[in-house]
Amino acid sequence: MAYNLHSRTFLYTSGFLIPIVCLTLLGALMRVTGINWPIVSDPAGMLMMHFPASWDSLLFEYRDTNQRPLYIFLAKFSMWLFGENEIAFRLPGFLAGVLALPLAYRVGLMVTESRSCAFLGSLLLALSSPHLLHSRFTRGYSLTVFLALALVFLAYKLLDKNNTRLWASLFVLAGFSMILIVPSNIHFLASIGIFYFIVLFLKYKKQGGAPLKKSLFSDLLPLLTVFGAAGAYLLSIYADLQRAVVGSKNQYKLFYNIDDLSISWERFSDVLISMVSPWGLWLYLFLIFALLRLIKTKGFLLVAVLFIVPILLVSLSGLLGPPRVYVYWLPFVLTLVAFGVTETFNLIKNKYSSQLSYSLSAVFLVAIVINPVMTYSENLSSVGSPSGTTFEEAKDAAGFVKNSMSDHDLIVIPYSDRVLRYYLEEQVGKNMLNIIQSGRMGRLIFLGPSDIPPHEFPDVGYPISNTDFLKNLSFKTIKVFGDLRLYELELNIIKLSPPGPDLDYENHIKFHHDETVKLKPAEQPRLVGKRSLAVEQTGKETKFYSREVTVLENEKEGAFLLLNFAKEYDSGSEGTLFFDKGNTPLGVLELNGFYGTFISTPSKLIWKRLDLYKNFLVQPDEYENNEVKYIWEIRFAIIPVPLGESMFAEGFRTRKPLTYLDGWQLFLLQDKAASNP
Repeated sequence: MAYNLHSRTFLYTSGFLIPIVCLTLLGALMRVTGINWPIVSDPAGMLMMHFPASWDSLLFEYRDTNQRPLYIFLAKFSMWLFGENEIAFRLPGFLAGVLALPLAYRVGLMVTESRSCAFLGSLLLALSSPHLLHSRFTRGYSLTVFLALALVFLAYKLLDKNNTRLWASLFVLAGFSMILIVPSNIHFLASIGIFYFIVLFLKYKKQGGAPLKKSLFSDLLPLLTVFGAAGAYLLSIYADLQRAVVGSKNQYKLFYNIDDLSISWERFSDVLISMVSPWGLWLYLFLIFALLRLIKTKGFLLVAVLFIVPILLVSLSGLLGPPRVYVYWLPFVLTLVAFGVTETFNLIKNKYSSQLSYSLSAVFLVAIVINPVMTYSENLSSVGSPSGTTFEEAKDAAGFVKNSMSDHDLIVIPYSDRVLRYYLEEQVGKNMLNIIQSGRMGRLIFLGPSDIPPHEFPDVGYPISNTDFLKNLSFKTIKVFGDLRLYELELNIIKLSPPGPDLDYENHIKFHHDETVKLKPAEQPRLVGKRSLAVEQTGKETKFYSREVTVLENEKEGAFLLLNFAKEYDSGSEGTLFFDKGNTPLGVLELNGFYGTFISTPSKLIWKRLDLYKNFLVQPDEYENNEVKYIWEIRFAIIPVPLGESMFAEGFRTRKPLTYLDGWQLFLLQDKAASNP
């Protein structure tokens, strides 16, 4: 079998330069809509979770599939250059999406040696639903498409031995960059490497005789370098990758009820469908015809290896990801479709007439253009909407909180507003720490979008019913930041316990408990005062409560108890109030349940941002770091006070053989017109 080892050199004549420029401008126009919209969903999660990370952590501590080091680096550089705004955040994905269009033309010309095919393939990519989506959605997939095209372009250049040093350097850079977008891109990189090696082998075989070792090593050096760097990097994060795989399996089980992630026709068909969206599977008829026409060419070898190698690797690993993981196939699928179309019309032209060929070509062009145009608005709405918290609003709000508000105010922000959390969550957590450590609380502040009632701000990623407790209360607007509102809950805050300046109050409560529980003060670990409360138990779950009962008389609805304490992170322990039977409150409303986590080291407390997806992703063990002594979780909860006389005892529920509790405080929230108890 012989392979054509040379591609034609394309001279950019004015006849094809103008259409390519126009096509690129069309692609830019279709992708620029919504570039200034608020960041939401997974991109906002990437912003919140991974933009604050150090470069060491970002590169060598792989936490989840939303961690895209290359995209984050480019976006942070763009935001440093142009300011922190939505356009700068999205700019790398947008530019990669636009620049992929002329590059797709150049690669299509290399693979098929047909200008009309290359242009049509680039047009299909410009109109492709997944490419439009990923150019706007800004998680790095448009970079994957661009780099996949770049690697093929560079491989052809290296094999043609044109300016080898430049192309070799760019090949290594592009190959390693693919891995820094998402590690699973190693499948594509492996296929490029195999293609490069096969063509090189056939080249030497055609020349006859054994190749010179020096020449062979020189030709293989770019390949060896990129695979050496990629392999070393993946080995350095191998344990993290294993944890991420388990997390992905948990995610599929939780959200899609899928236990088996191995390759199957049903799931692989989703990949095939996505490649030809929005047109449909009928385009694969042209792809099959294109393969038949490319047989015995280097282009056929390329596309065969590009598809077969990743499929084999996926089959061996038993892990088939969602269609977006295989977006590196997209430009090559569309190039093959375009080649099949142009070859079909050339066949019609040669066998029948030019007029028939041109007429059918015009009909085909209308058919492929009309569907993307008709679905453009629908595809755009899937990316986001003009509503939501902007960078500017969140920065203004964060600046006001830092400079104009007390660090003892409890600030409640929505869990679902990731941009606001990116700028403000750490300050909210530090305020929570100040309140529990000083035993003093300022105001109860609510900050969130204007289109959400403030009583609904204490969400946990989805609406919760207990927010109705606060529905009829008075919220005073303090400040407006665009579509963000800052409110104060107009209730008096009266401290009930500890009754005095006692920062070790939980050690002074006379608790009632059974013989399975042993309580004692502990100097370490502690968060507040001089001692925490150590709880040792032999049972699976236990409770203990104060022997002294607090009595409250409530004559008016709208009174609440605000409970504050610290416990070991993720221990299942809870501070609670044990009410007398028949007078139990309607429920408990958690406030800022994810923002008050602190890692205790010998020298300081370090605020910890909790993973958005910790309910299904496997988290690294913080205690593997010898500096970590304990992880505290500060909790605030609102409990409505029943009407009439109420009696309750302060206490805890615990579930671990040994745990520590600290910083117990209890406040009464009541109407400012009501008298103090």
